[in-house]
Amino acid sequence: MGVVFSKSLFLKQAALTLVLAIVLSLVSSALQFIESVRFQKEQINQNFEELLAVVERPLSEAVFRLDTEFAQQQIDSLLLSPSIAHVEVRDDTGKFFVQTELPDVTVDSMSQTFAEYFLSDLPEYRRQLHLLEPSFQAGYLTILPEKAYLLEGIFHKHLSILFYNLCKDLLLASLISFVFYFLVTFPLMRLTESLSSIKRNEELPLPKSFYRHHQNDELGNLHKTFSLLLTKLNTALSDLERSDSHTKAMIEHAADGILLLDQHNDIILANTAAQGMFKCSIKKKGMTPLDALHPSSPWPVFSDILNDLKIEEPLTVEATYQCSGIEIPLEIRLVKYCLQGNVETLLLIRDVTERQEAEAHIHHLAYYDAVTSLPNRQFLSNQLVTTLKHQHKKTSPCYSAVIFMDLDRFKTINDSLGHGIGDQLLRSVASQLSNLLEESMVFARMGGDEFAFLIPHINDNYEQAERDISAFANSIMYACQQVKKAGPHEVHITASLGGTLFNNDKESAEVILKQADTALYRAKESGRNTFALYREEMQAISDARLQMEKALHHATEFKLFELYYQPQVNAQNGLIGAEALIRWKDSERGFISPAEFIPVAEEIGLIVEIGHWVLNEALSQVAVWLKEGKWQADWRMSINVSPIQFQQAGFLPMLTEQLAKHDVPTSCVDLEITENMLLNDLSSSLEKMHAIKDMGVHLSIDDFGTGYSSLKYLKSLPIDRLKIDQSFVRDLLTDESDEAIVYAVVAMAKALNISVLAEGVETLEHYDRLKELECFYYQGYYFGHPLPPKDFIKSFVQDSNTLNSSL
Repeated sequence: MGVVFSKSLFLKQAALTLVLAIVLSLVSSALQFIESVRFQKEQINQNFEELLAVVERPLSEAVFRLDTEFAQQQIDSLLLSPSIAHVEVRDDTGKFFVQTELPDVTVDSMSQTFAEYFLSDLPEYRRQLHLLEPSFQAGYLTILPEKAYLLEGIFHKHLSILFYNLCKDLLLASLISFVFYFLVTFPLMRLTESLSSIKRNEELPLPKSFYRHHQNDELGNLHKTFSLLLTKLNTALSDLERSDSHTKAMIEHAADGILLLDQHNDIILANTAAQGMFKCSIKKKGMTPLDALHPSSPWPVFSDILNDLKIEEPLTVEATYQCSGIEIPLEIRLVKYCLQGNVETLLLIRDVTERQEAEAHIHHLAYYDAVTSLPNRQFLSNQLVTTLKHQHKKTSPCYSAVIFMDLDRFKTINDSLGHGIGDQLLRSVASQLSNLLEESMVFARMGGDEFAFLIPHINDNYEQAERDISAFANSIMYACQQVKKAGPHEVHITASLGGTLFNNDKESAEVILKQADTALYRAKESGRNTFALYREEMQAISDARLQMEKALHHATEFKLFELYYQPQVNAQNGLIGAEALIRWKDSERGFISPAEFIPVAEEIGLIVEIGHWVLNEALSQVAVWLKEGKWQADWRMSINVSPIQFQQAGFLPMLTEQLAKHDVPTSCVDLEITENMLLNDLSSSLEKMHAIKDMGVHLSIDDFGTGYSSLKYLKSLPIDRLKIDQSFVRDLLTDESDEAIVYAVVAMAKALNISVLAEGVETLEHYDRLKELECFYYQGYYFGHPLPPKDFIKSFVQDSNTLNSSL
């Protein structure tokens, strides 16, 4: 055939095809092998798990009976399978019970290396041995697989597959090479020779002597021949083609739709974006009327606009195009111009769906809450203003209502369980209460755990309106009391509600919202989980509450509090410590009871800062008294800790820091917590309590008997002392129930090896009766009132006879 094989494209192609066939065959086989290894691993895991399940019970019984011989027989039988290298049984303490392994067999190091590489993630198989009847934790069974054996089986299976694939691919490559030669190489050689001698207007001859005289590489000669021909053609056409291609590319790849109309408003050009936008195909030949794009659509007809459009005066319009039932908002830029005597109109069309969605999103962010997707305060305020405008237009009375709702103790839940759980709880409440709404109502989240309802028309009669708003509030409270699912927690909550009725006599939306807020505070002060309707006299109470908050902020900022100390004694009239009690003397109102300002501090978030100050002040005072020799090492300073403060993540580091700062022995410190705190998150509270005990700090349960969970969890609490609430001690002599409660608490504490201290001991009779009930630690006015530091030392420490003479 006269082919020079050293330059032949056929040989190059054939060699490359063979090489690729071998490589692909090997890669394919490798992939099959890897997949098989993966599948075999799963099969091995399944086999070993089934094997473990079979021997689990007999081995458990053998360990339970301490029958090592039977256990050895069981595991020896496992080694009948060459896929197992080692078996061992350990008891529940981790000691070997029985074990066995394959005898040492010389394994090729290369095989072992391959086994470790391909089966490196094959685990040891371990199962816990457990008897159900009787219930017994026997220990663990561990089986180690023989990886080399397992991999050898996989290799043997795939060697034949590898050989078969390689032969098949080589044969296929050979066939492809010969087909390629006769279908491609040979015709290209003839075509190359013909093109080299072609002249203008001459047919394409194929010389007979082509195969004898061809000396060049096929593709090389073809490239030279076409280069000569293209050089002649491209000289005249290159600039025109470049310009035309550039213009078409810009139009075709433009993100906006482009339509070009002639003077009759027929479409003569449409790019891909326009055709995709209008879900149509524009004919490349012939004219398509513009009206054909929207025959049954509400999209405005542009005939009048186009006819009135002046040349070189662009115009932008917005329209909505409907396609397959979907409306697409469009922005259209129209330009009319004259080109070579022909008037054409260019339409640049942009889909503004994303822009409108972004605007809608911004509107949603401005007027809706991100957590619950409810309307926010601004939305409700705007709707309230609209409601007032409608009322002003009416001549007859028409009562509307605004109700504020606050979730009780939500801050405690949020701090203890985390803000994520708090947000889920808010969404759960929002979803449940949304079912109570009627069409015209607005339900909004005002911020935090505060929600609001706007009822534009509740009733025309005031008395009936009061009954209706109370009934609606009761339905809200009932819904809130249902168990809420928040993450893994089932949360019990209640809600306080305050509402106000208004008609067109009210001044403004701000006044109405303030009245609802005032009623809400009244509901909270009434014990929570209740509803209060605004009355005129509530405003004075609200103002007083506001003054209290301002004064409390001022007192916290400038540390205007004091600590008083009340003695704690034992049955021998000996001092065993004191309780630090916060006192606040306002410049205008005088002394304010902690029962009055502590709940406010908890509600407005100041209790953590105040609690930090109390701890620092009490420890500082103990440090001073220890240095002066006025405080004994076995006395305890009792310090109250708010549930909110205790649940703070930084409470333990703060306590550690304070103890180190004042260098106070931890045995001198007794932290008092309330049992109600345990209701929020017992596991977290227990963890903190154990950490506190590990420091050496004492723990007491304050106001014991007034909560709900103490009897259930008392045995698991790491506490040193129970403080019987003074409400039980006060009527101890006259109320048999109170006496029974005190007796039961003392007996229970004695059984649990916990000391008991009675609060509110005010008379000798109380003192004597408590001793008869075997309560031997006391605190109350009978032993001494809370006093400032100097007076406390003077009355109860420096003169030891003072305390004894007062008893």
